[in-house]
Amino acid sequence: MGVVTMASTPGILAFLRDKAIGADYGIGFYRKLRLLLRFRQNLKRVDTLSTLLEHLELAGAVLALPRAVEGDVVECGCYVGGSAVNLSLVCQLVGRRLIICDSFAGLPEPGQYDRAHEAVHTGHVDEYEEGLFAAPLEVTKGNIERYGSLDTCDFLVGFFDETMPGFDRKVAMAFLDVDLIDSLRPCLKGLWPQLQPGCRFYLHEARNLPLAAVFFDAPWWRENLDADAPGLVGAGSGLALRAVWGSELGYAQRDIAQAATS
Repeated sequence: MGVVTMASTPGILAFLRDKAIGADYGIGFYRKLRLLLRFRQNLKRVDTLSTLLEHLELAGAVLALPRAVEGDVVECGCYVGGSAVNLSLVCQLVGRRLIICDSFAGLPEPGQYDRAHEAVHTGHVDEYEEGLFAAPLEVTKGNIERYGSLDTCDFLVGFFDETMPGFDRKVAMAFLDVDLIDSLRPCLKGLWPQLQPGCRFYLHEARNLPLAAVFFDAPWWRENLDADAPGLVGAGSGLALRAVWGSELGYAQRDIAQAATS
């Protein structure tokens, strides 16, 4: 796909032309175009289940943050580093750390309710089993070192129910591709209290209603986080990043007024 063809895509045009994206860091149209082209090359080099437009949405969320907003970018579930490679380049540009959280042993044993999730919008069913998406840490690090910015990254290794309790770093943006309800919940309990006001918590399973439903489960949020359920923008069909159908991405945003009183 050539540059002219790519530029005809509304999502790409929005990323390139929105002056709020990158403004606080002196990053304009041509630097964003160079970043986009590196993203596109990296998607050919490293396996990933996320798309160019999804990576641009995540990049735009980070680049639009004012410098005054504190916090790291956190990715939970990275497989061989396809999205982490590109997020590391964004974090390098804006001077933030990328915290990569993964067991590097694949998924834990799913509960019966987590073995299959249907994306109702598309009719597709994802099936999960223990060890799926396993990838050695050194393979992931190697990909980021070759194609991204390894010096920008820190790694938190282990299953989320082991690593998320006590997470104590401020979070400016989180991106989760964790597949299971039982992986999502410990990430929410660890990361949401650290998510800064006005910042976003992205989920790559927005089409999967069992995972999206967690963001609307008011009793669970009150019991576990002493907060109102935030909902999920894009639940059911994903953010409208393409003209004909949505995407896998949705997000919850930390309410500024609520965060100020919590």
